[in-house]
Amino acid sequence: MSVVVASVNGLPYLGACLDSLEQHAPEAEVIVADWTDAETRRLTRERWPHATLLSFDQPTAVPELRAAGIAAAQTPYVALIEDHCVVREGWARRILAAHERGHSVVGGPIRNGATRRIRDWAAFFCEYSEHMEPVAEGSTRSLVGMNVSYDRPAVEAMADLLREGRWETWLHPRLLDKGFELYSDPSIVLDHVKDFGLREFLSQRYHYARSHAGMRNRELGARRLVYLLGSPAIVPLMYFRIARNVLEKRRHRPQFLLATPLVLLYLAVWAFGEALGYAFGGGRSLLKVR
Repeated sequence: MSVVVASVNGLPYLGACLDSLEQHAPEAEVIVADWTDAETRRLTRERWPHATLLSFDQPTAVPELRAAGIAAAQTPYVALIEDHCVVREGWARRILAAHERGHSVVGGPIRNGATRRIRDWAAFFCEYSEHMEPVAEGSTRSLVGMNVSYDRPAVEAMADLLREGRWETWLHPRLLDKGFELYSDPSIVLDHVKDFGLREFLSQRYHYARSHAGMRNRELGARRLVYLLGSPAIVPLMYFRIARNVLEKRRHRPQFLLATPLVLLYLAVWAFGEALGYAFGGGRSLLKVR
């Protein structure tokens, strides 16, 4: 299998990621698609010479980095992760086993590896509450975009969307429409270990939300006005969904209660970003998503 690493944070995150792949997926073809800086790329070539390095001198969005890595991959199966991810023992083996059982698209849960600060818990809940442990095994309607693997027919089915630089929120519905199954395996666990500063994550929420809304404008047409006017409802709606996920999964409830003020703040910034995206388009926000 191939593992594509979208690298937008650089070292030390990328180093921890590549060390984990070297230890737990030694037979995988590792492809690093990086646009960070020359020093990161120099050290990557020196310390992880077996990794294929794709270098981008200009800011390149995460979906575009993923697409470039997929295009460069030489194996039947292509897994996607990001540089702030650390894989665990058996991760690659379980992905291959799921593919060999006939599943075209496989993925698993995300575990929070940044647990020292409440603001990191708040970031984790905002991004991954739906995909945190436990997850059910079997067919699902949703897989996270940074712990997922595709076979070649699945890649071909979404090739045009990959070229357009679309997120998994477009890729996976396309696969479902084409009759592919999204298969969830709770044993395919990946650790998210990004430490976010408060201002940094506020910026991330804004830019991701604005870029996401901007991408939707073409398909929404005149309906974008309805979404613009309804953007304030994002805060209670998304908070309800996050709280429901935490309660149903019976995990990290004390951390969620402590993180609630920050979660609400992050969601308010998300709503603001979406409103601007529907009103004025995505601008350059997609290039600022980490």
